[in-house]
Amino acid sequence: MKKYCTLLICLSLFACDKQTSSDTKKEGMTIVNDTIPETRSNVKSGPAASYSEPVADKDKLNNWKFSVDAFETGQTFKYLLKIQYKELRVEDTLTVPNFGIQPTVELKKGSEDLSCIVGFKGKENEFKEYKKVFVENGQLRITTIKAYRRALQKKK
Repeated sequence: MKKYCTLLICLSLFACDKQTSSDTKKEGMTIVNDTIPETRSNVKSGPAASYSEPVADKDKLNNWKFSVDAFETGQTFKYLLKIQYKELRVEDTLTVPNFGIQPTVELKKGSEDLSCIVGFKGKENEFKEYKKVFVENGQLRITTIKAYRRALQKKK
């Protein structure tokens, strides 16, 4: 029994001597691009970006459309996507990475009919694809094309 107690005490002392991961983060790592506030002071009521195209209707009695609208939320880097296909209406979220610039969402026509590429502007004003909203075999689908994340940089 004494052996187990001694071993437990030694392991406890050894574990207490190590730095925690948050201490390491403070000393050697900093988060890049933290100049933009996490919350918006003024949220626009209208869409920040919109895309729409008509849906073919053989009877021509309906005014169906395929549309994607991106709305600002209270969080600077989160957007609400409102999607419509015929009479189906769904919502999805879009989280834009913090590149140290104000986020700008953009919606572009996809390569197929009834498709939309959801993306955002990068630091050099280039379009960065993020999600694809499309209709396949009469079903509305949303897929992630690419993933983006914030980088950590070592202090010098």
